[in-house]
Amino acid sequence: MENTDWKRYLLFLTIAFAVFVAYDYFAGSKLAPAQSDNHTQTVQKNPPTASGVDVNLYLGSEREKLKPQHFVTVEGEDLKVKIAQEGAKIVSAYDKKFKRELIEKYERAYNIYPLEILTPSWETTKFINFSRYRCQKENLKVVCQLNGDKISVTKIFKFDPSGYLSTVSVKLQGVKEAYLYTGMTPNEKPFYTHIGPIFKFSDGKVLRIDIEELRGPTAVHGDIIWGGQEGRYFLKAVKYNTHTAVVFPVSYLEGGETKYVSATAVKIKPEAELLFLEGPKEYELLKRVDFVEAIDFGVLSFIAYPTFLVLYFFYKIFHSWVAAIFVLTLILKLIFFPLMISSTRSMKKMQELAPKLEELRKKYADDPQRLQQEIVKLYKETGFNPFGGCLPILIQIPIFFALYKVLIVTPDLALEGFLWIPSLAERDPYFILPVLMGLTMIAQSFITPSPNKSQNTMMYIMALVFTVLFATFPSGLVLYWTLNNILSIIQTWIIYRYLS
Repeated sequence: MENTDWKRYLLFLTIAFAVFVAYDYFAGSKLAPAQSDNHTQTVQKNPPTASGVDVNLYLGSEREKLKPQHFVTVEGEDLKVKIAQEGAKIVSAYDKKFKRELIEKYERAYNIYPLEILTPSWETTKFINFSRYRCQKENLKVVCQLNGDKISVTKIFKFDPSGYLSTVSVKLQGVKEAYLYTGMTPNEKPFYTHIGPIFKFSDGKVLRIDIEELRGPTAVHGDIIWGGQEGRYFLKAVKYNTHTAVVFPVSYLEGGETKYVSATAVKIKPEAELLFLEGPKEYELLKRVDFVEAIDFGVLSFIAYPTFLVLYFFYKIFHSWVAAIFVLTLILKLIFFPLMISSTRSMKKMQELAPKLEELRKKYADDPQRLQQEIVKLYKETGFNPFGGCLPILIQIPIFFALYKVLIVTPDLALEGFLWIPSLAERDPYFILPVLMGLTMIAQSFITPSPNKSQNTMMYIMALVFTVLFATFPSGLVLYWTLNNILSIIQTWIIYRYLS
């Protein structure tokens, strides 16, 4: 253990990070029943009672020909919504802040849109969703009515000033069984986050379903509070107390390749009032309607969520994510500074003991057991703790993982750049920041050189590995790690100069 210092633990950090990312991704979204003391939530594949809301039965040439022709537009501060009078459904939702259309191209291709009403009868479904309603608009409120011989429908939309949230009142006459369609999966790259169906139950549990596990219509039963479809940054979900929802896979072609998304519908009563959210997973927005669990903090949520709250607190003060990341990094370094002093002194002591350790290795080269005894004896005589150098890194690893998760699920970062980097949520387009990060790691090895040349070589290799690994990571995370390295160099210099 005589060569135990922070350089060796960089290898451990790399391996642990890879294991964490893999476990967080694969274990964070499983299609499985979720048990509760109060009630049981179940996931039932290919339920016979779900055939009436299997949109795959309705996705075909007849539906695709029934294109909407008349529209009502509601423009909020952030979202511009277009409601088709044919079906009183949302056919366009353009996010002005993120410059993104939230109704995906595969939804338009299938001609199926959020807030359609699905029934066991295709003829009834067709009448409700493709007949022209009489719609009246007043500011952010739209009232749509449809009257038939046997069926009548009233939909009332009340949008909040942002446009992301809408209270939707539905009144059905002549329809016994109905499901409200919430939409398909947002078209986003997951980046080790869950993409697909999500449900929250009354006991606080959250169920995320893996799209790859869906083989057909899948019913979800339980005391559902809200449910819908989530992407990395965006969410389509309905807040409505129900006991049944259905998810189903949908395929589409992109570049000659078949890809899969999923869609969600929740069972509603003939008279229902619900809250529909279609927008980014911004904390303040989600907090207002109790949707915070839609932010996928992963398996370390007990650390990641508090870390996010601290980071968000500084963001609200400085109105800058770059400043918030810097302040959080500085605070963490100050908190762990006493451990850093102990670690640096331990490494310095190791350098002083290096010649004696080398003598012992030569003297007892043929007797490993005696060598180990002599090394332990030397440590006791000098008061050296071989584990002292690794403690600060071991403690900071969970915080690093938590911050990694925070930075890849916060949509606000997509709107903030840094110098030449247009978005902190995306990789550095020129790879300058990852290279700078690698150089700071090498600089650390210069300020704390190891007497063992092989460890110095390993440090250079690890710097290269981290540079390549972080090259595709969100710039916000690379910025944090670079700042962390710079502050570590400053701390080490202060300790060597004044405290050792």
